Amino acid sequence: MRRSYQQATLRDVAQAAGVSPSTASRVLNGGDLRVSERLSARVLAAAESLGYVSNQAARALRGRRTAVVLLASDPRTASLAAIAAGMEAAGRERGALVSITGAGSGAAAHQRALEVLRGLRPRALVVTSASFADVPSERILPELERFRADGCGVVFIGEHDTPFPAVRFDDFELGRAMGRYMGGLGRRRAAVLTTPRHPALGSRAEGFLRGLSERGFEPGSVMVEHCDITRDGGRDAARRIAQARPRPDLVLAGNDVLAIGALNEFRRLGVDVPADIALSGVDDIPLARDVTPGLTTVALPFGEAGRAALEMALAPEPAGDVVLPGRLIVRASTRLDESTPR
Repeated sequence: MRRSYQQATLRDVAQAAGVSPSTASRVLNGGDLRVSERLSARVLAAAESLGYVSNQAARALRGRRTAVVLLASDPRTASLAAIAAGMEAAGRERGALVSITGAGSGAAAHQRALEVLRGLRPRALVVTSASFADVPSERILPELERFRADGCGVVFIGEHDTPFPAVRFDDFELGRAMGRYMGGLGRRRAAVLTTPRHPALGSRAEGFLRGLSERGFEPGSVMVEHCDITRDGGRDAARRIAQARPRPDLVLAGNDVLAIGALNEFRRLGVDVPADIALSGVDDIPLARDVTPGLTTVALPFGEAGRAALEMALAPEPAGDVVLPGRLIVRASTRLDESTPR
C-alpha cells in the first residue's frame, strides 16, 4: 500500500531505492550531476511509490521542467540515433534537454518505464510507436493520459492507435513506390520480408504488394515471409527464400536491418545479389550505403521527424499529425550495372 508523505522518510526512500540517504537527498533536493540519470530515476520512482515525489521532490522540480524524454524499446538503432539528433538540435533552440530511455520489451516493462518517467515529471514525452508494437494500447493509454493531465506533451513518431498526435511517414506510399520500382526490373517472382506485429512494416508490405500489382504481379503469387525485425530475422527469412522452388528473384524487405541480414545470408549461401536476387530495404540507415553491394532503399527523414516531434510536443495546443515523405535511393543491390552511383 502506498504510504503518505507524512509517513515516509528520506531513509525509507533510500532503502527502497537501494542507495544511501545522502544520495537520495541529493536527488530529491534538486538533483546532482554526480548522480547518474538511471540512479536518479530509481530514487524518484521509490519516492513516488511511497508518496514522496508528489510532495518534497515535486517542490524541488517545480518551475524547472526542461526535460524532454524520447522513449523506445531499443535506443541503439541508427534510426533512433537520427531521431534523437533532430530532437536534441531543436531542444537546444528551445532550452529543452533531451534524454533517451530504453523501455525493453513487453507490456509490463513499458508500463513500468512510464511510471518511472512520470515520477521525473518531464516537460514532454516523445514515443516511438515501434516500441509499443507488441503492447496493447489499453495497457499504456491510462499512463499516457496521466502524463497529459500533469501538463506533459505526448507525441508519437510512427503509426499508432492512440488519440495522441504523431509525426508519421507515409509508409504505404513509400512501399508502393518501391514495389513499382522493383516490379519494373524485369524479374517475375517476388518475396516480401515483414512482420505482422509492426504497424509501419505492415503498411509498407501492403504498399509493396500494391506497387508490384501495378507492374503485373499477382498479389497472391508473392511470397510473404514473416520474421523478427532483426538481422537474424532477415537471415532466417533469406534461408527460407533460398530454399524455395521456384526461388524468388526479387526481395523487398520492410526495413534495412532485415535486408542487410538477408544480404549476408544470401552471400553465405552463394546466392548472388543482384544477379540471382534483386534486394531492397527501407530507412537508408548509414550501413545501407556501406555494404556490398550498396542497398537500394527509401531514405526517411528521421532527423526532421525528431525535430517536428519535439516542436509538436512543446506546443501549447495539440496539433494535427505531420506526415513526412520518403525518397527512393537506387544502389547496386538491384542493378546489374556495378557502376551505379552509391
